[in-house]
Amino acid sequence: MMPVSVKSCLLGAFVLASSAAAAMAQQADPQPSPAPAPVAAPAPGGPAEGAEPAGKLVLLFGNGASTLDARNQATLDQASRLYREGRPIIMIVSGSSDAVGQPAENLLLSQRRATAVVRGMIARGIPAERTQILAKGETNPPVPAQRGVSEPQNRRVEITWR
Repeated sequence: MMPVSVKSCLLGAFVLASSAAAAMAQQADPQPSPAPAPVAAPAPGGPAEGAEPAGKLVLLFGNGASTLDARNQATLDQASRLYREGRPIIMIVSGSSDAVGQPAENLLLSQRRATAVVRGMIARGIPAERTQILAKGETNPPVPAQRGVSEPQNRRVEITWR
């Protein structure tokens, strides 16, 4: 397998996000109707139910995993409802990882997590051109942790919208 640099992964994430934004701009609704911004219910799981602020849904993953479990499926159902009810312009899907393992591998893992979430959203009727993927790897973790320390709250994907 070819080595992947963090720089090339970040560039790939930027290009992917830019492509989604360009596609969205080309296929904008001809007569957009104003709608109230969606309000998220508390994210399932996490340290305490309801600990996440409104306007964000959080999906947690196992160590090194990018597959969606039953709790994540329920959160995707909630994202689909929010999209249908609030008609956000774009749903931003940000993947993260903890700081266990190599940074380049964690960046790729965060991208696989975000991609799995977007695929689940598309399967629920959210148009692909209304999504944007951001792979953050282990940068800007929601819970500070030392390198090499497993932090379950950092193995996540956050869905926000505007």
